Amino acid sequence: MKTNTIILVLLLAILAPSCQNDDDPIPFEPFKDIVKIMSSPTGLEAYKMEVYMNEDPFVGFNYVYVDIYDSISGEKASDWEVTYAPLMTMMMDGNIMKHTCPVEQPIYDTKLKAFSGASVFIMPTTDMGNWAFEIKYKNTHGEGSVTVELTVVEKSEPALLSFLSESNPDMKYFVALINPATPDVGVNEFELGIYTKESMMSFPAANGLTVTIEPEMPSMNHGSPDNVNPTGMGNGRYKGSVNFTMTGLWHVNMIIKEGTNMVASDKYFVIEF
Repeated sequence: MKTNTIILVLLLAILAPSCQNDDDPIPFEPFKDIVKIMSSPTGLEAYKMEVYMNEDPFVGFNYVYVDIYDSISGEKASDWEVTYAPLMTMMMDGNIMKHTCPVEQPIYDTKLKAFSGASVFIMPTTDMGNWAFEIKYKNTHGEGSVTVELTVVEKSEPALLSFLSESNPDMKYFVALINPATPDVGVNEFELGIYTKESMMSFPAANGLTVTIEPEMPSMNHGSPDNVNPTGMGNGRYKGSVNFTMTGLWHVNMIIKEGTNMVASDKYFVIEF
């Protein structure tokens, strides 16, 4: 009996910590390891807003997340209408000029418990021009906006291509590389965002295009098999896959058409890893 009692005590001592761990789940922190751009009160009751990006803002496709919550209770707020309004202000020949960029307006992500959208910055911050990112919000409590100044940089391997259509020189296109964000040997998701310029304040998504890709490794004079051409997903997004058979510097060549009209036949993204 004494031996059985000792064994029971030991078992309870071993199992107690695991039971405690099961009762205390790990807190959900979706933005723990990414960049906080801004933290600000909304001016509406106790609600507070925090703005995040996956990395410091760059020329290309940037995910932007907005977390709105009650600063007292911590309760998340999903019943908001949130709008992104990026604006570049430039000085050109003594005149002030302004333009926006392609934007993917945010929707509420039930998994993140925050609003998720994107901004495609088309040029870097310079001495002659700077970006302001305005976030407008409203719900039954009222409405308002906050603005944050952003320093946008150009990546060493450009993540955005801009060019005039080969078949229509009055049409300007912007092609943003969304994925692979962290390329690796093997099959990678290949995703693009494609947009046009209607005016300085309008950059709509370009849907209905045909995109053909062909990766090549210039230093080795070879390509790769098993690539899948990106197809339209709506909202200017095109998804396929690219196969990198080894590490090094790759060119992902693209042919882009609108129907039978050639948009681009000689554009490519440089991807090195």
